[in-house]
Amino acid sequence: GLVALLFEDLFKRLNSDLKRLADAALSKANRASQFDISKSIRTDTITYGLDSALSSGNWTIKRFRMERKGVTQVLSRLSFIVGVGMMTRMTSQFEKTRK
Repeated sequence: GLVALLFEDLFKRLNSDLKRLADAALSKANRASQFDISKSIRTDTITYGLDSALSSGNWTIKRFRMERKGVTQVLSRLSFIVGVGMMTRMTSQFEKTRK
């Protein structure tokens, strides 16, 4: 669901960054030089995007212009019962008045 959409958005961002870097490197006058794309890949783009979405709870997916806040919450480890209670909570996507 949401994780797949977030990963797809981050992957497309990584591809667009690579395309921009490749276009900039190949548009220079010295086209004969070897362009190594493996040195241009930022390995932390997807990792940092997933990590920040999970830790902050703010999920931004540009493809659908979707910004959701509070998707994830930090698990309270006050006691075992509080932890289990937090893991069984569900939040509805509908209004509070609907059943």
